[in-house]
Amino acid sequence: MTSSEAAPTARSRVPFVTVPLRPRFFQASAYFPMPIVLLATRGPDGATNLAPYSLCFPHVRDEGHFMVLVTRSASKTATNLARSGRVSINFIPDKAEYLDNARLLSAALPTADKMAQSVFSCLPSELAPGRDGSAAPPLVAEAIQVFECKLVEASANADEQRFLLEVEAIRMQPYWARVLESGRPGPRLPVDYGFRRATASWMTRPRVVASGPRLRPRFTLAVERTPEAVLEDFREALARSDAEVIGKVRGAVIQLAMPRAQTTTWSPTIDLSVEAAPHGATIYGRIGPQPQVWTTFMFFHLVIAMLGIGGLMWGLGQALSGGSAWPVWIAVAALPLHAFVAGAAFIGQGLGAEQTHRLRSFVDDVLGA
Repeated sequence: MTSSEAAPTARSRVPFVTVPLRPRFFQASAYFPMPIVLLATRGPDGATNLAPYSLCFPHVRDEGHFMVLVTRSASKTATNLARSGRVSINFIPDKAEYLDNARLLSAALPTADKMAQSVFSCLPSELAPGRDGSAAPPLVAEAIQVFECKLVEASANADEQRFLLEVEAIRMQPYWARVLESGRPGPRLPVDYGFRRATASWMTRPRVVASGPRLRPRFTLAVERTPEAVLEDFREALARSDAEVIGKVRGAVIQLAMPRAQTTTWSPTIDLSVEAAPHGATIYGRIGPQPQVWTTFMFFHLVIAMLGIGGLMWGLGQALSGGSAWPVWIAVAALPLHAFVAGAAFIGQGLGAEQTHRLRSFVDDVLGA
């Protein structure tokens, strides 16, 4: 190899290019992770307004606990907050249906029309009314946690309102409060990475990545907890009223599935086996179809295989006896039938991908994997 053909070294490569620093550089010039939250405020008539925001950041001061919120000057959230002086910041879970609805709630519609499309339910606040006499904004019941805040300072320009909010109370679902105090891994929350040409946001959701087309893919996870602690964590998680999967813990085996109301022919299941390891526990997982669906597929494969073998034997017998070997075509036809059944299984995997993600996300949330 000549010197001109040599691969470039790390020193000779240019590792970065410079991106223009645009207004709102953290959105328009970078991928900056920000939370996707629902802000709850009250209109002049006391009606609840929910709107998704991402420009909401902690702010450190010696005299208290604060958040900085940036909104459009003309938004109903900004108007309501400036008038009442109160807002609740609701951190919703990372669920596809919640993110889809958050997009709908971002539309510039009358409050009543927009809230008619909301899938979220609200709980009353325990705080005192706002400075205009309206009730404190409600808490979104589906949220993992809620920051209840009051307005301290506000500034504005032609396009934006900037609010300094004092955090008066943090409300949290009991399960996640116990997780927080025990130091275990926390919930799965959605993240926004800014805007593309100021027209659309980049929302991110963790995805399960599987290698290779397998009818029943397997995975292995290791945790620094005893098997007994792992099993107890799953029992507690499955017993939660807001658990989006169902399952059973039997001995050292955990079986997970979708709720019956959401189960279809292609709905997946996950079987977990928990074993002791030198530094904790090892969890062996297998993703597959429902038992009755798997049995049906195996039955079809068995019947097709028996027909193919029978046709082959029949055709060979005919040929040896001097007759026509046409039954051999039965064996030949069995091959594409096998491929058709296998293809249907892989199509089913695609149809159940979203539910597979939800099951695997539940496992990761419990294990902190």
